[in-house]
Amino acid sequence: MNEQLADWIMRFQKQKDIEALENLKNYCFHIIEPLITEFTEKYGEEAGELLRLKWDKRFYFIFTKYQLNVGLPLDNFVENTYRFYFMQVLKRAGYIL
Repeated sequence: MNEQLADWIMRFQKQKDIEALENLKNYCFHIIEPLITEFTEKYGEEAGELLRLKWDKRFYFIFTKYQLNVGLPLDNFVENTYRFYFMQVLKRAGYIL
């Protein structure tokens, strides 16, 4: 993993460094946006707008759970976690039965 990413994760998890969290958000958005696009194509523009509103509400919590020592690539963690989270959001909103 990129040393800068590891530093941001450690600073956020140990010090609750909001600047580090913001940097992680900026990095991870390129992973999250294709998922939003995928769900928008499948469920429509309103579903996509909902996901765009919700994606960062759980970001803080999600990054308290990531563990550097496990060896799971950050991109995989973010994509898998957000795919699951977005499906829950869409289920609660009635897009998925």
